[in-house]
Amino acid sequence: MKEKVRVFLSFEFGKDDELHHSFYSQAELYSKYEIIDESLNEQYHPDPLWLNKARKQIALSDIVIVVVGEDTHNAPGVEKEVGEAHQLKKPIFQVRPQKRTAGEVRGAGEVVPWKWKRIDAKIAEKLSE
Repeated sequence: MKEKVRVFLSFEFGKDDELHHSFYSQAELYSKYEIIDESLNEQYHPDPLWLNKARKQIALSDIVIVVVGEDTHNAPGVEKEVGEAHQLKKPIFQVRPQKRTAGEVRGAGEVVPWKWKRIDAKIAEKLSE
């Protein structure tokens, strides 16, 4: 039986929704973990209700993973989610899909390539810290 890990995936909602879906569908096939989606399923809104929802979902998560898309480093919602992850002392790292060259998100930890052995190894490392 696979160990369950609750993941909050931070991504640019308007542009990288397909990466969100790909991450979880590939996780079912390739991850050594049973990865449970705790991601926020709505676009960033600069209001307290959105931030409270994000905080709640991050609090439920074991780990936060940022998907580095083409413009993720400029996404205000991702910036807020990374800040909440730090406030809640959640382990965090970034995953870079193939053929994506944009900059990493400041404060979101190490960037690993989107290869499931590397992702699983980083999850194990972060959860053991």
